[in-house]
Amino acid sequence: MINAIVFDVDDTIYDQEAPFRRAISKVFPDFDMTDMNKAYIRYRHYSDLGFPKVIAGEWDIEYFRFYRTNETLKDLGYPEISRATGDYFQEIYEYELENITMLDEMRLTLDFLKKRNIPVGVITNGPTEHQLKKVRKLGLYDYVEPSHVIVSQATGFQKPEKEIFNLAAQQFGMNPETTLYVGDSYDNDVMGGHNGGWKTMWFNHRGRSISQGKKVHDVEIDSFEQLFGAVKVLFDLPDNKYIMDSNDKTNPVLELGIKSGVNLAAERLLSTGKFDLEAVADMLELSKKQVEFLTLKGYK
Repeated sequence: MINAIVFDVDDTIYDQEAPFRRAISKVFPDFDMTDMNKAYIRYRHYSDLGFPKVIAGEWDIEYFRFYRTNETLKDLGYPEISRATGDYFQEIYEYELENITMLDEMRLTLDFLKKRNIPVGVITNGPTEHQLKKVRKLGLYDYVEPSHVIVSQATGFQKPEKEIFNLAAQQFGMNPETTLYVGDSYDNDVMGGHNGGWKTMWFNHRGRSISQGKKVHDVEIDSFEQLFGAVKVLFDLPDNKYIMDSNDKTNPVLELGIKSGVNLAAERLLSTGKFDLEAVADMLELSKKQVEFLTLKGYK
């Protein structure tokens, strides 16, 4: 049975590509925006690759930030940038991070968890003050006790190392076997949580693919709209142990919960009056049964 939940921050609590996209467009006006998703994924890759060197004291934080930007651009065929340009990009990126907001679906999910008195925690990789600033900006302290927030730099460990998950379990007072970890990075969040003995939900809203032999997650969702439905089912049923049974990862009840999250998003769009049912069905790729359900509720 799952009785607690812990979240990643970057690209899980909020859409991290949005501030990155705005910073790129301002600093590199000739950047081909059709490369944006690829650039963002490479940027995250080099963040994960380089930050351990900061933790180990091999690099300072300024060089690390230049490195991930420069390598990302080089991978996409753009010329190498100067340190000054890299520093300027970081300055603009940090400015854009000042405007991050929690997405409605995540707030809906956290409100639900708070109402149910479900223990919630956060584990995030990155520089301590930088990440805590995001936590404050996103309003996470409305849902998470300060002692239930762990930033990698402050611990000497980072995801996917199981030590940071062990530390979190001890500090948060949570049992890994009954705690769900939710994150977007398969290597850091899913593999790390799995190696620490946690249940894991892969928040795969970037559409990443993995090899069959690498699959260790318990649940996968691919959009913010699905999050609420999945979490609601996991914590709303009298006994949710069956849902997290590792021998049955295609549980129809859980799948229904995930789809109900899409229905919720559909109703939210329809209620604005800006979209008709046909447009929303196409936008969210609703099934015939989902369209019939919404029709019965009076949407057209």
